Amino acid sequence: MEYKEHSFRRKIIYIFDEWVDKVFTPKYNPFYWLGTICFFLLILIAVSGIYLFIFYRTSNAYETVQYLTVNQWYLGGIMRSIHRYASDGFILFMFLHLLREFLLGKYRQRRWVSWSSGIALFIVSIILGIMGYWLVWDERAQLIALKTAQLLDDIPIFVEPPPISFLSNATIHKMVFFVILLGHIAITFLGISILVGIHVTRNARPALKAPRAICFTILIVLSLLSIIAPATSAPPADMGKMPINTPFDWFFFFIYPLSSILPKGAFWFTSVGGTLFLFISPWFSRSNKKLQIAHVKSGNCVGCEQCNRDCPYDAIKMIHRKDGRPYLLEAQVIESKCTSCGICIGSCGSKGIYLPDKTLDQIEKEIARLLSLTQKQNGLPVIIGFVCEKSIKPDELPDNDTQGLKEIPDVPIITFPCAGMIHHSLIEYALNSGAEGVFICGCQIKECNYREGSKWLQARLKGVRAPVLTLKGAINYSRVRAYWLSPLRKNELIKEINIFRRGLKYLSNVRHYELIEHISYTEKVNKRTVVFSTVPAIVLSSLLILFLSTKPIYPFYSKDISLIKFTFKHRSKHSGDCKELAKEDTKSKLKHMRKTNSPFAKMRMDCSKRERLPIYVEMDLDNKNILSKSFYPTGLRGDGSTFAYEEIPIKSGIHEVKIKMRDSKKEGPFDYIFEKKIDLKGGMITVFDFDKVNNKFYIMGQNENGE
Repeated sequence: MEYKEHSFRRKIIYIFDEWVDKVFTPKYNPFYWLGTICFFLLILIAVSGIYLFIFYRTSNAYETVQYLTVNQWYLGGIMRSIHRYASDGFILFMFLHLLREFLLGKYRQRRWVSWSSGIALFIVSIILGIMGYWLVWDERAQLIALKTAQLLDDIPIFVEPPPISFLSNATIHKMVFFVILLGHIAITFLGISILVGIHVTRNARPALKAPRAICFTILIVLSLLSIIAPATSAPPADMGKMPINTPFDWFFFFIYPLSSILPKGAFWFTSVGGTLFLFISPWFSRSNKKLQIAHVKSGNCVGCEQCNRDCPYDAIKMIHRKDGRPYLLEAQVIESKCTSCGICIGSCGSKGIYLPDKTLDQIEKEIARLLSLTQKQNGLPVIIGFVCEKSIKPDELPDNDTQGLKEIPDVPIITFPCAGMIHHSLIEYALNSGAEGVFICGCQIKECNYREGSKWLQARLKGVRAPVLTLKGAINYSRVRAYWLSPLRKNELIKEINIFRRGLKYLSNVRHYELIEHISYTEKVNKRTVVFSTVPAIVLSSLLILFLSTKPIYPFYSKDISLIKFTFKHRSKHSGDCKELAKEDTKSKLKHMRKTNSPFAKMRMDCSKRERLPIYVEMDLDNKNILSKSFYPTGLRGDGSTFAYEEIPIKSGIHEVKIKMRDSKKEGPFDYIFEKKIDLKGGMITVFDFDKVNNKFYIMGQNENGE
């Protein structure tokens, strides 16, 4: 079976890995540890967040954060900066982690749980970051509050438009910050914990701990950023001013520029549709063929538990035997977790597990057939290769009877779903059947497609993990060679195979107990080189986080533009005719049966229809119409209040503003008219609201004299 998924996107990852391996070595390649880096950053976020929570007060949010940043800069300010930059880094590395897994195709079939939970974790983390910025309540918080309210206003589930809550400083209730803080903490410690648990639940030994060198490097980066460029607040939020030239964090706020660039329908289609596609993408892949589930031969299983210990996805459990055999336990495959990798087959010393389409007997017959077709050429020894399907491209294995590589057709190849499936008996069988050498080629140890296949096979070949390869007589370890290479290292693989073949001619029958391996040459890079190569990486990553978390500023508003906010809450007239009820008629009807504005109204009215009329509004600026719109009442029967909220940007200057509103059936004169000449200053916000007590429009924050 050939591996058919070496697409262009996989090649991008392999080329990039090759380059990074040369700099950091595979052991410290940060792109092999993206998930563990995210987990380490999450711990830093939680620790620093707890410290900030101790000092935070919802009654004076801005002053609290300023106290930590300025007065307590030596600890509180550093904690805030670490919290901020670690959050940005968390989003950055999580995005890279998701992108890498997608390009490598590690989101299909049994991996859908990890993929879907990872997408959910990414979305929840962005929401948490936005909530965290909100708690500072500076101009940046004001900006995201306004933009978030506008996005929520597009969702038809709110009776009152969310932007109405942010008309002025007086309309913002202190309870808002308490609710946001409570939600921020609850989602962090409950939502994130649950999603992380789901994300790793399918892995037997989830990798949560990155190498110490990487963790210390990250800590140094964050500490240096916190000292050199500490996180600071923008000026305090002022709902009477537009947030212009506000520092912008692209890691969390990227959705807001997108919403302003795209039309409303296109934005929601793109964002919602794209998110749904990511969630369901594991089921839309052409490679989602039916997996061959591993089966247990009860008669061969001795209950050694090695398959249970080696399975990377916890797909094997041990159960008590009931067949009377002298073993306590028996292996049982959990079908819903099995990925058909075959690692359990390589770990079973008694040949008690098999894949239906690739049994050990079938492989041995294939070995015998290939060796019978292979003859010595130019006096070179006959060798055979056991190769992981993920480490060789389909076009490198011609479709012929000998299954030889193009460059060396006299060297037959047998492929396996994973190198971890290669059983020690197959190596012994090949050497005893006429092969003078066996080479094995698997994925790089840190980048095995099935997490641990290459790692376990390497340990078995070295004799440090059961089942151990035990070669006898003239057959020795010098006749076995192991390679752990990227699929892009084909030329190097061919070169090493030829060296191996030529060297077999001069082998004596002396036993060699040490396995000869060929790992990427970058493993041999000096530690000092790794340290010095880390310096530019630290600088570049620091500059990237610093730049994208503060600049460039997206121009939502201009200092030469003034913003008009038009809003009201008003009950229009009923669509049907109404008449006043007599006192005795009012008493004869139950309150819920009275067709009135309110059961507590002084005047009881009986209306033929409860539905209310739409409210029509026109707004003119210097005798030019800038708004003509009908607003409709809320309620299931259309009998509730009518809400309105509109934002209108205009050029600054002195303008004649005229507002006309009609809430009755008549189409003649308007019921309410407001007309006034006002000075609309650049960068300022002017709010026009309706006074439902005096039934007239007014400018919020101004008295009758316009002051």
